[in-house]
Amino acid sequence: MSLATALVQHYDDLVNHLRRRFGDPGFAREVVHDVCVRILADPPREAVHTPQAFLRRLSVDLAIDRHRVDTGRRAWVESMADMPEAEAPSASPEAQYAFQQTLTALIRTIENLPPRCRDVFILHQLHDIPQAEIAERLGISRNMVAQHMMRAMRSIRPVLHANLG
Repeated sequence: MSLATALVQHYDDLVNHLRRRFGDPGFAREVVHDVCVRILADPPREAVHTPQAFLRRLSVDLAIDRHRVDTGRRAWVESMADMPEAEAPSASPEAQYAFQQTLTALIRTIENLPPRCRDVFILHQLHDIPQAEIAERLGISRNMVAQHMMRAMRSIRPVLHANLG
């Protein structure tokens, strides 16, 4: 049985397994969809003898990675929200307001990046994870990681130049 066939047959089981483990049915469906995309884009090179077990393991691994990224992203956004209060007290109210506007625009820009692009940016820029490790974690090529970083920087650069330049 092919992995694609096994995925169709066991879709609900995979979603339910992830929902029980992580508690969010929407999250579970997104992860299983990521599994679908990953299998279609980059099928395993070796034969899979137990497709259901393979899919379950892949789903859990991707869910854990995604959960870590989401947790890191939330922690970063929350810490960034606290940042203006940590601003030097000697800054003028106008400078503080400009800084807050820049920060808000920057956070909005990062949040509006495509999910994979945003994940790559956060893992690399905030968690200081090397691009090669990001490629391995996310199951994409190093070239794709570099492309996501370039796309993120192209989106962020105008916000910084408009507000700081």
